Amino acid sequence: MSCGGQPGSRRAAALALLGAAAISACATYTDRLRGARDAASLGDYTSAIASMNGALGVDSADDLPDRFGGNRPLVVLERGTLLQAQGHYASSRRDLTAAEQEIELLDLTADGIGALGKYLYSDSVRKYRAPPSERLALNAINLLNYLAVGDLAGAAVEARRFTVMREYLATEGIEAVRPAALGSYLAGVVFEHLGEGDRALRYYDEALAAGDLPSLAQPVRRLAATYPYRGTNLRRLLEQQGPARSRRAARPGELLVVLALGRVPHKVPERIPVGAAIATAGTFATGDWKWLEYGVAKVLVYPELAESPSTLGSVRVLVDGEEQPLDVVADLDAAVRTEYDAARPAIFAAALSRMAARAAVAEGARAAGSAGSDALGTVVAILAESALVALDRPDTRSWTLLPARVLAARVALPPGAHTVEVELAGSPEAERSHEVVVPAGGLASVVVTEPR
Repeated sequence: MSCGGQPGSRRAAALALLGAAAISACATYTDRLRGARDAASLGDYTSAIASMNGALGVDSADDLPDRFGGNRPLVVLERGTLLQAQGHYASSRRDLTAAEQEIELLDLTADGIGALGKYLYSDSVRKYRAPPSERLALNAINLLNYLAVGDLAGAAVEARRFTVMREYLATEGIEAVRPAALGSYLAGVVFEHLGEGDRALRYYDEALAAGDLPSLAQPVRRLAATYPYRGTNLRRLLEQQGPARSRRAARPGELLVVLALGRVPHKVPERIPVGAAIATAGTFATGDWKWLEYGVAKVLVYPELAESPSTLGSVRVLVDGEEQPLDVVADLDAAVRTEYDAARPAIFAAALSRMAARAAVAEGARAAGSAGSDALGTVVAILAESALVALDRPDTRSWTLLPARVLAARVALPPGAHTVEVELAGSPEAERSHEVVVPAGGLASVVVTEPR
């Protein structure tokens, strides 16, 4: 039967469209993860992990899902962040490594608008693809798991994985300086303590590209006395600090304290009724109600960044009772915002193309409905376009528990036992005390992750 058939069938079709709009409000990734994020905000990482286990279809955090598909790689990545916060470094390493193997890079280099438009409105069963900032940060955050347990050999392997990804992005013309600074800083520490000073200097030069890092002044001077590599940023630092006095200066025992705090912005679905505003103005100016008929359902639908409020306040690190200065090694909050702002034109172009496609479908529905009457055609068109707006939901997936900033302190210490206290103001307040043993000429690390 044609669309111009019996009035009852036309009314049924209109009601079916209205019903589609009503039932299509499926929860986005942000919605589904809200309970876990809320629990994490309160520092209740156990409850947050339990929620994620349910989403993964596993009984406990000891298990990985049998199959990776849809959102599961991303949920495993989120759970790995919380396991690191609980100090379960081996389990966190397992989760982050498994996620890395499943998560692809979102490649916008070939056809930015086309690729973004296809991906942002893809079916939720499609595997998550990470933007460059997240993909680079993944290896750096996983490096912390190796450092926390003193596994420098494993950390070196992870550092090489980071390097492969950073170099790949560089060949594609993608700059991600802030996330790269974190990986380069940590990789430099690893190779310095493995005795590969020239390689360490190369990494330190990369880390300094993001800005000054006072904690690198002494390590760079010490290494520069023996190893020849000089990059632009190293030369600038050495000119400021002066060369090392002795080429035979022994490497002291060292303590590295790394704090991964807060959460980067997350994505939410945004709907801007651009047509309603234009239609209202047009109707008012001309008195022609067709402005409303054609414009009322014109809505721009796209993923927008939303603040992830932190419950953390000031932070202090004390070693043997003495407060230590902290470097901001990576501002991942700013990195995510910068990356989104750069993609915003393509995001809006993709959203506009989707809006145009919905309008074309609505006009087809209008023509079919108008076979009965113009009024019915208008109603059917508005219902059709409204239903498509409800169905059209952008992909809000992102690494919502990625720390917003990473701070570090490096302290030269005599070998032996030392006490490290980390004081975190906020709600709830937290104080962590660690007893560490610094080996002669070696490295001891303390990692504190608080994604709240």
